[in-house]
Amino acid sequence: MAEVRKTPGSGAARGVIYDFAAARERARAAAPVAAPDSAGITEGARELARARTAVEDAPDVRAEKLKALKSQIANGQYQPDPLDVARRMLEAGF
Repeated sequence: MAEVRKTPGSGAARGVIYDFAAARERARAAAPVAAPDSAGITEGARELARARTAVEDAPDVRAEKLKALKSQIANGQYQPDPLDVARRMLEAGF
């Protein structure tokens, strides 16, 4: 224990000094060095970002189609083919 030493002197004035600086240095030297933290973006996250950008950049055609269908329904002109609807539902996996 090199960091603990007795002070010179005699009698009641004699004491013990602990060298904290040396102990800290030795602890730092003995401690394993941890790898620095790192953060990254996975390939899945990159793909999701590309897909989201593609959707946001796509023209909003569905809104126009929906508006036309609502108009047809309101006028009583919308006559969907039940067999076609069923076929498309099966193709979509419903």
